[in-house]
Amino acid sequence: MNTQMYPFLRIAIVLVGGIMTGDVLYGHVSVRVVFWILVALVCITIVAYKKSGIPRLTTSLLMLDVFVLGIWNVGRVEQRLDVPLNGDIETIEAVVAERPVVGQRTIKCVLAVAEGRLAGQYISAFFQKDSAIGDARQLAVGDGVIFRSRMKAITNSQKHKNGHFDYVRYQHVHGIVARTYINKGGWKRCRVSMRRLGLMLRVLIGMRSARDRLLNRYESHEMSESAYAVVAAMTMGDRSRLTQELRQSYAASGASHVLALSGLHLGVIYGLLSLIFVHRRMRVMGQVLAMVAIWAYAALVGMPPSVLRSATMLTIFSFVVLTGRRHVSLNTLAFACVVQLAASPLNLWDVGFQMSFLAVLGIVMLNLRLRDVATPTWLCRWRMIWWMWSLIKVSLAAQLAVAPLSMYYFGTFPCYFLLTNFVAIPLATIIVYTSIVMYALGFWAWMQGMVAMFVGWMATLMNASLGFIASLPGACMYGIHINARQVWLMYALLLVAYLMSYYIERRNITTASRSALDKL
Repeated sequence: MNTQMYPFLRIAIVLVGGIMTGDVLYGHVSVRVVFWILVALVCITIVAYKKSGIPRLTTSLLMLDVFVLGIWNVGRVEQRLDVPLNGDIETIEAVVAERPVVGQRTIKCVLAVAEGRLAGQYISAFFQKDSAIGDARQLAVGDGVIFRSRMKAITNSQKHKNGHFDYVRYQHVHGIVARTYINKGGWKRCRVSMRRLGLMLRVLIGMRSARDRLLNRYESHEMSESAYAVVAAMTMGDRSRLTQELRQSYAASGASHVLALSGLHLGVIYGLLSLIFVHRRMRVMGQVLAMVAIWAYAALVGMPPSVLRSATMLTIFSFVVLTGRRHVSLNTLAFACVVQLAASPLNLWDVGFQMSFLAVLGIVMLNLRLRDVATPTWLCRWRMIWWMWSLIKVSLAAQLAVAPLSMYYFGTFPCYFLLTNFVAIPLATIIVYTSIVMYALGFWAWMQGMVAMFVGWMATLMNASLGFIASLPGACMYGIHINARQVWLMYALLLVAYLMSYYIERRNITTASRSALDKL
């Protein structure tokens, strides 16, 4: 494989190396020093480009700039999150940033601090449960609260020490700098000014508030608790209602990706608008409206890494379509990775980010190899068999790419993932399409209720089907323990297998070409 064809792939690899190096160096090397080194290197690169005329020298300096940029960017973000916590009782004014999640003893809520020493930062607040009317479970996104409490550092508790999951890193990736416990009656609602939160954060809170209003209207229709929880997670990214049993059922059957917002949801939006504006004269308008709708939806669901990756790739694809092409390659995926890591370098340690990109990488690379190496020509004669084989190829490619990480983080491997995808993907597609219709019928309550009932039936059917698969003997392998070296070894073996198949394919093409020339 010629890496010269994928310039953004090289940039992505160098940027990832810089971010990992910067994480190691943080606390040992000043962020300000790294910044001035970056400035000096950029100046040297500009001079070399104008004076030397040596492309390799300029390219090498540019890669070095990207590497140092990664070091500085991750150091800058970690410095912002590294706030001193002295354990004193503080008065905090904050805004609810995410819907409260009810636990066994407490109600967890992510707050954006509006006034106080931690203004502009996220904190994780645990409210004591109260049987009285008006406890924390009544809070909605955008509500203001005031309380007095101690801010504590986030630590890896005993329940988070199993496996390789780093809870502290997970919280920092999501911008949460501290935690606090609020006693019953130790807080009250109030009007809070959000001028110190920043424009982007205020927009996100406003969009999440709109999302919750949609979900509340949706919840008013007749639907079981489990069906609503799944649909809310699939369509709006609200996972607060998912029970532990549902999560385990989807994980054991290999359908956890269905509950996560991904390219499927944005692809549906893009596909619908593309079909509406299919005429050549309206193509530009259709692509513009599709991009506006996609990024509005991404903001509405809180811009998780998987949605940002898909939105970035679809934006690039939209520009590609306008140029008259229809192909999105590995270079596009690498560009999306560079954009996302440049904006938020800590996403590199987000499990969802890692698995999302690896799944798409597997589909882009391994799916092509399966198509070229292991696809009999007779399959093309029957449309249904061809569709089934295409789904198998995509499922195998994605599962091979994420399996080492899944075993590393969770210690599990779903054995019936192929069967699961034959059930989950068609039902999930129906649920997403009909949910769009349901949300669009907000002005017609009766018809919206009928569509919501149908969506609930589909979600119930999917829950029952995946629960049955998860209950089958040997559905999931548990207790898998592998270390980081073994993960790297697995991916090295996958890369070797890919390169060997690529070499065999090129050799066969060369042999066939020579045979054709000899016949001439």
